[in-house]
Amino acid sequence: MSQFSSPDLSGERVGGSHSSKHLLEWSLRPWGRALLFLIPIVAFSLVLAWETIRVAWVTYRIDDISIPVIQQALQTDPDNADVLHRLGSIYNSDPNLTNQAEAEKYLRRAVEINPRRWDYWLDLGAACDFGGDTACSDDAFEHAASLNPMTPTILWAVGNHYLLTNRPDKAFAHFRRLVELDPEYMENTFHLCFRATRDPQAIYSEVVPNGQDASPRFAFLLFLCSTADYENAMKIWGQMIAGPDKSPDMALVKPFLDFLLDHNQIDDAETVWVDLQHAGDIPAEPSGQAANLLYNGGFEVPPLNTGFDWRISDSSDLEYDLADPNGYQGGKCLRFDFVVGRNAEYDLADQIVRIKPNTRYQLSADVRTNNITSDTGPRLRSIEMGCATCAVPTSEQVIGTTPWHSIDLEFMTQPQTQAVRISFWRPQEHSYSRDITGTVWLDNVILHAVDAPAHDLNQARIR
Repeated sequence: MSQFSSPDLSGERVGGSHSSKHLLEWSLRPWGRALLFLIPIVAFSLVLAWETIRVAWVTYRIDDISIPVIQQALQTDPDNADVLHRLGSIYNSDPNLTNQAEAEKYLRRAVEINPRRWDYWLDLGAACDFGGDTACSDDAFEHAASLNPMTPTILWAVGNHYLLTNRPDKAFAHFRRLVELDPEYMENTFHLCFRATRDPQAIYSEVVPNGQDASPRFAFLLFLCSTADYENAMKIWGQMIAGPDKSPDMALVKPFLDFLLDHNQIDDAETVWVDLQHAGDIPAEPSGQAANLLYNGGFEVPPLNTGFDWRISDSSDLEYDLADPNGYQGGKCLRFDFVVGRNAEYDLADQIVRIKPNTRYQLSADVRTNNITSDTGPRLRSIEMGCATCAVPTSEQVIGTTPWHSIDLEFMTQPQTQAVRISFWRPQEHSYSRDITGTVWLDNVILHAVDAPAHDLNQARIR
């Protein structure tokens, strides 16, 4: 049973005579007694009101950028850390009012009064860096980081501080944590660290996160490619494919591989392609396809849409089937439907192929059509990469309704040519023509070198 008895809430019927012996009543009816009771309350209220007004006035004056006004506010409240911080920040950042000694003095005083404000410590660190006081800035930035270690702004500032003071080893640890916490800082971090050190290997080892998520590593490869540092990009790719990314996600590899090809880095792209084949990420060519320089020329596997495989148009004007079962010889093929009806240029499917210079090649394909309405239809095309002035041969076009039949072209590569872009292409008609609609099928695309031309090269159409 509880030691505290329950109160009787039924009425508390206590005798009047008993109650009068224990209750003391003090009347406030005389005005003197009432004043004595109210004066302390009123005085305390006035003190609170004055303090509120004073703090509000000081806070209002903080927003003023005039140093005399802020100093006046500081006289009113000399231990106001916000006012001290404001004054020190102005002396540190305003180019017209810069006073390094005053800035450090007021910012130091602010952190003494309120050492729990990480932004105060950051501003003190910046001021000490500006004044060349490394011991002060080290202490200030480390205080800020210890107060709020999960804030990207702090990690960015601390990393910058150590780079500024030529200690990249200390900077890199903060930048790696930053990139792990907030990937939006990744590109700026790579740019800053590369500009400060020019050491891609150190950045890869110490800044780029090495966890299960491979996207930061591939982002760094793309960054190096964007600076045209293909040599280091390929060195790091070799470390990745031999280490943490032995079987990488093709969605991550695609931007890197496409960048290499689009910038005519054929040798490097071929190295990546072969590495991916060895890793099992790219299916091997079916037996009997060695004579065909094109990969997946029969479309028996879905195109990878990257590298040395077919890239398929992403135009919203088209519908397509990447594995239509009605191929030329009963296998699979590509089918394109021009469903919108527009007079536009379409690269329906294209593939980059490694070839030899000063060599004659023949390109052929099997095609059929159903009600292609335009007078300008799809055709084969070959573009020599890295040669803007080279002629662009094309095959005969396909229009109307036709059964399966072959189309082809021949071309001779130039001395500098390393690769060609083969495409199934529909050009825009510049004269009056109906918009293109209908369906076209493509199968058995074959490219091979020839010792002698199958027919005179003048028969190949030149755009």
